[in-house]
Amino acid sequence: MHFFDVDAGRGGEDHSKELYPTYTLLEVSPEYLNYEIVPVVYIVNSTLDGADLPEISTKIHLLVDQISEWHFHKIPKTIQLDCDWTASTREQYFRLIVLLKEYYDVNVTIRLHQIKFQRETGIPPVDHGTLMLYNIGHMDSLFENSIIESFIVRDYIQSNTTYPIYLDVALPIFSQTVIQNNEIRIVTATEPTPLENDTVHFRCLDKHLFEVKRDTLYKGFYLSPGYTLKLETVTEEEIVNSYRILKHSKLNLRDVIFYHLDDDAIDQFNFGRLIPQL
Repeated sequence: MHFFDVDAGRGGEDHSKELYPTYTLLEVSPEYLNYEIVPVVYIVNSTLDGADLPEISTKIHLLVDQISEWHFHKIPKTIQLDCDWTASTREQYFRLIVLLKEYYDVNVTIRLHQIKFQRETGIPPVDHGTLMLYNIGHMDSLFENSIIESFIVRDYIQSNTTYPIYLDVALPIFSQTVIQNNEIRIVTATEPTPLENDTVHFRCLDKHLFEVKRDTLYKGFYLSPGYTLKLETVTEEEIVNSYRILKHSKLNLRDVIFYHLDDDAIDQFNFGRLIPQL
C-alpha cells in the first residue's frame, strides 16, 4: 500500500533543496485492517542528489511507523522502496537502503532496464525485489501500448538473462488514457464510448486513438484542437506472453502481483483462466 512519496522543493532565501512527503496516505478502508500491509514509499530520483541520507532514512522510518500505527495499530516489519534509480544515483540510493534495513526488511522495485543494464545501474543491497512489468513502452508513440507489449519485454529479457535477487512480478490489469500535445498527461481508465459519441469535440482516428476538434474539458483537463487521446488497455494474451518470456529466462521468480487493486480493473479479467496460464 502506497504510504507517501519523498520529493524535493526549493525553499528559503538560499533556495536550498528541502525534502518533504507528498501524496501521504490519509484514509484507509476498514477491510484493509484484516490484511498484512507492506508500506510502499516512492522516492523521486532527483531527491537523492546530494541528500542527507541519515536524515532522510530517519524521517522515512518515523513517518512510516506513524502512519502504520495510526491506521493499522502496529509497526511494519517490511517496507518497499519504489525508485527508478540510475547509474548516477545508485550509490546514494543503495546507501539509503542500507540505512533503512536497520529498521525493516526492505524490498525494492526493479525496472526492465535495470536488469538489462545491471552493470551500469548496479544491484541493490536486498534479497528480494519486485519487477514492475508495466509502463514499459513509449507514451509518446501513437500506436504502441505503453502499458505492456511482449515484444518490448523480449528486447530486455532473453533466455540466458539472470539477476542475483529473487523477484516478484507485478503485472498490469489497469487501463489508461494518454493525453498528448506538447506534454503528456495520464488519466486512469479508458472510456471510448463518450469520445465516440461526442463527434462535436472528438474525431476518431483509430479504434484507440482520438483527436480533439474543438475546445473542451475532459477529466478536468482543458483540451484544444490538436490534442490526441490514446486509449490503452491490457489483454490476457499480452499479460501471459510477457510473463512467459520471464519464465523462460534464468530469473529467480516468486510471486505474481496484479496491479492495481480496483474493482473495475479486476472485473475485466477472468482470473480463474488467467492465473493457470502463468
